[in-house]
Amino acid sequence: MRVTQTERTFTPMSQATQPKEQPSLADALETIGQGAFHPTLFKGLSDLDRAHVDQFAAEWPEFPEASRIRAIRLMDELAEENVDLNFVRALRVALEDPSPAVRQLTIDALWEDESVELANRLLEILARDASQDVRAAAAEGLGRFADRAAIGELPSKEADRVWSLLLDTAADANEPYIVRRKALESVAVFGTRPEIQRLIGDAYDADDAGFHAAALFAMGRTLDRRWLDILIEELESEDAEMRYEAARATGAIGDVQAVQSLSKLALDEDDEVRQEAIMALGRIGGPRAERVLRSLAEDASQSDREAIAEALGEAGDELL
Repeated sequence: MRVTQTERTFTPMSQATQPKEQPSLADALETIGQGAFHPTLFKGLSDLDRAHVDQFAAEWPEFPEASRIRAIRLMDELAEENVDLNFVRALRVALEDPSPAVRQLTIDALWEDESVELANRLLEILARDASQDVRAAAAEGLGRFADRAAIGELPSKEADRVWSLLLDTAADANEPYIVRRKALESVAVFGTRPEIQRLIGDAYDADDAGFHAAALFAMGRTLDRRWLDILIEELESEDAEMRYEAARATGAIGDVQAVQSLSKLALDEDDEVRQEAIMALGRIGGPRAERVLRSLAEDASQSDREAIAEALGEAGDELL
């Protein structure tokens, strides 16, 4: 039977058609407490105001450590998927967590926070945290602030602190290996300074595969062609990790001199090495690199073909 306009006016909205309210902090806390971790309800942790930050800080420590870890990971995933979600204030609370595992994950999850306040907090963590893994995460997280400091986009006071602490940490033989390695990789962006060149050279010459790999990564961070001959030689290393790091570094430096060696590495038996070589060719760009990428696409696997298409897009070309 046809519904009249009058009847339609007085028909109540069904529950399915009623507008849904934005999830609240209470909703988010409830889903954590129940162990449900509903992604939609986690939106209640986005853009917390001061009062809600205080409430979250009061209730956060009451959850089991495993739940806090899951919550940090989910916030990280959701923020990457949806640019409208901002969990920074909630994550700042978690940065003070008693669990080293939670603090470490939180530093990684704060990848989009480029505030001076976070830079200062990471400096404090690098200098004082009891966990070497958390300190290593802080050293790595300071890398993006080192990037800004190197080009004059960070206030001079913080820039000086970032430079000094990363340098001192990387140069201190008494520091734990992983902390020194991450500090070297971050501070390498100041690669024109003699201190950094010496640190990279020492790491490369060290009788330690981890420092050797860190040196290759750091060479790429400097964007300095002085390291290119070493990197091209390392593209033929017997160690897959060294080939991978050399490919990544040559792509960062972006010199066409590496194209021929990268074209061979783009056929490597190791999937990660092969695809990093492909991406390096895309970062270098230019006619020679584009010709190599198009030639590779003719017999490439589906996954490699996708990497080639992405590399060509970065090079300003398209895979037809």
